[in-house]
Amino acid sequence: MLKSILVSSDLSTRSKPAVQRGVQLAEASGAALCVLHVVEDDLLEDRMRDEIRTAEDYLTKQVEGFGKPATCDVAVATGHAFHVIAEEARAREADLIIMGAHRRQFLRDVFVGTTIERVTRTAGRPVLMANSKTGERWRKVFIATDMSETSGHAARKAQALGLLENANVTFIHGFAPITRQMMTHAGIPVERVHEEAEREFQSTRRELGRFVQDLDLGDLNYNARIIEGVGADAIAGLVEQAKPDLLVIGTRGLSGVRRLFLGSVAQELMGSVEIDVLAVPPQA
Repeated sequence: MLKSILVSSDLSTRSKPAVQRGVQLAEASGAALCVLHVVEDDLLEDRMRDEIRTAEDYLTKQVEGFGKPATCDVAVATGHAFHVIAEEARAREADLIIMGAHRRQFLRDVFVGTTIERVTRTAGRPVLMANSKTGERWRKVFIATDMSETSGHAARKAQALGLLENANVTFIHGFAPITRQMMTHAGIPVERVHEEAEREFQSTRRELGRFVQDLDLGDLNYNARIIEGVGADAIAGLVEQAKPDLLVIGTRGLSGVRRLFLGSVAQELMGSVEIDVLAVPPQA
């Protein structure tokens, strides 16, 4: 279960849902909560002192407005935001980092290089991007899975932290019937194409069932759903239609140059969907 939560706030309206969610989770779990603001260290000394004092006052009042967790600390540090957030998370042994949604630009946001993308890529622990403005507990949770160990680990981690408690959980798997595409191009009769596509679908359904069962999630209330299409667009389309409260995704492992990559699907989803997203790296 959650024992330590770190919320990062840049004092903007985008960070408000992160603070609210942090307070809600801390009160529900009894976890220690730290709300952190990072001031860039290129300010003059007097200006920096004013910034620190203002941030401390603002965050203290904001936390009190959402509730009173048993253990709560407001911290203001200086430096580069994503470095300080990762270091503070390690120092406090945070089980979860919560951050507000990144700033969305006109048409399509460039997610790579934002503070939340860098923290998710380098901190080595689950990061929750808080989009919800209600702060209500999650009732409907989607877990995106490609049936890899990475996505399985994300599901187990969310369960272990108590984030799936009392929620209706659905495992989402994208399915692209390769057989149907190949047979259609080869001029195979439509009836035969449909038969083979159905056989392929049923095989995938059984495989997904075994995958989820092998995760050994105890008495978790869950079901599985296969959607046609693969990649972020297919998942984002279902999210828009079904409107879950939380989406759980796994991120990729270390590459040959020892750098942690989000993976294109996780990256695109965090840059586009309007719900809470929990991104879990493989080593968390």
